[in-house]
Amino acid sequence: MYDTLIIGRDLSSLIAAVTSIRQGRETVLIMEGDPEMAHQEGGYLFPFDPRPVSGLADQQLVSSFFHNPSSPIADEPAISPMNPAFQVILPGHRVDLFPNQGQLIGDLIREFPDQKREINRFYRAVAKAGRLIERRLEEDAAGGPFDGKMFLRRLARFPAELAAHSSLHLPGGGKAMAFRRIIQAQLKFLSHLTMDDDQLPLSAAYLLSLPSRGLFYPQGGVNAWMSRLRRAFTDLGGILCEGCSVIRMETKPEVIVDLEMAGSSSTLRGRKLIVSAQWEKRDLLLPVRKRFFRRFRCFDSIRTAGYPFYLHMGVRAEGLPEKMAAYAVVVRDGDGVVTDRDLVFLETSLPGETERAPEGRRAITATVFLADSPLRLNDQELKDAATNIIDSLEGFLPFLRENIDYLHVDKSIAISRRYQEMANRKYRTPKRPFWGMTTLSPGTGIPNVLLTGAILRAGLGFEGEIIAGIDTAMRAGREVQHDG
Repeated sequence: MYDTLIIGRDLSSLIAAVTSIRQGRETVLIMEGDPEMAHQEGGYLFPFDPRPVSGLADQQLVSSFFHNPSSPIADEPAISPMNPAFQVILPGHRVDLFPNQGQLIGDLIREFPDQKREINRFYRAVAKAGRLIERRLEEDAAGGPFDGKMFLRRLARFPAELAAHSSLHLPGGGKAMAFRRIIQAQLKFLSHLTMDDDQLPLSAAYLLSLPSRGLFYPQGGVNAWMSRLRRAFTDLGGILCEGCSVIRMETKPEVIVDLEMAGSSSTLRGRKLIVSAQWEKRDLLLPVRKRFFRRFRCFDSIRTAGYPFYLHMGVRAEGLPEKMAAYAVVVRDGDGVVTDRDLVFLETSLPGETERAPEGRRAITATVFLADSPLRLNDQELKDAATNIIDSLEGFLPFLRENIDYLHVDKSIAISRRYQEMANRKYRTPKRPFWGMTTLSPGTGIPNVLLTGAILRAGLGFEGEIIAGIDTAMRAGREVQHDG
């Protein structure tokens, strides 16, 4: 009998596992499928999760988790602060998002001089709203009770939050359209929550403040972080089941999970079950599908708006612009609202990073978000998506085709399918969010079962995944103590 069983391959599940074992609870982490977390071929290495990380400056959320005084994560992967944090490229425009707020605003004004007043107004609103969200996150991270004093403090701040929210609106169309599209592209890049309305949630300000708070390039990719977390989990006494398959489960009166691995089967029993919201076998939780969806009404109302598809390329360095940032958002042609289909996200290995590319070469992962999962699309549909990616990049990278050193479309398709349970999707909520911090509660309505995953804190992007894992594990611990 274990205290907590966790099923999931994503970052939130791993964070929940480490949090649980740090609290002294006997914990099992079940990671189905292939444990390999990178695509390596032809001298190139492509991480499964090609995005920047944040919250790593001193006293920030992710840094505090890794540097936990009682059990810090050993051998922390190297990171490089990004300057510029990333670039947004529109037809006819390129904006560098610098860590220095004055420099960032100056680059926007240089690119859009007739929008100087609106740019200054908008970023004043972003700074004010961002500080309010930071305050809430700091209070939540402190772990204190939500008592009468906390309620009164938040009630006293609500007028300021309401005023900040009302000022956090996107500029109108016309001459402001290009600047508007720059903001939309940033939010598409940083958030897991689709924000297509003119009125932004407060969490949007937190994300737009990330360049000044710090965006980092994780050397070896996010998979290097996950490898360290797996090692920390097992070093602390956690039990890791990799390469297995869940074939049956029960939740009453206790959690029972039957596994199959290497031709043999085993049974695990636990007091609490934490399940990744991206786990493809969620319907094993209840034998009757209608009952399952009735219990998960809130979960079912949050729609997946985009599924990631990755195209991996090795490129000779002379085929890339000299000032190209490690992260770039390329907006395809169009002058309306930026949608997921309009964007290509580029992650490029650093110059001289020979662990990821041969000398004089660079590894590039181009990501687009599709309306349907690569698991459901056929090979030809995904090959067409790969062709569209390269076509879309020609304006920004005119010498790309002639300098491609490595391109294996079939392998990219296989990798994109393999990592769907770990990848970060885009979500759409049925109602316009105000704070945008909490998309979904960990509670499921099923005794002993909790959810984790990016969907719970979709409006906070990368850091939201960390928070979701910590919150769910803490709640499971409190419930175990209460039951005991």
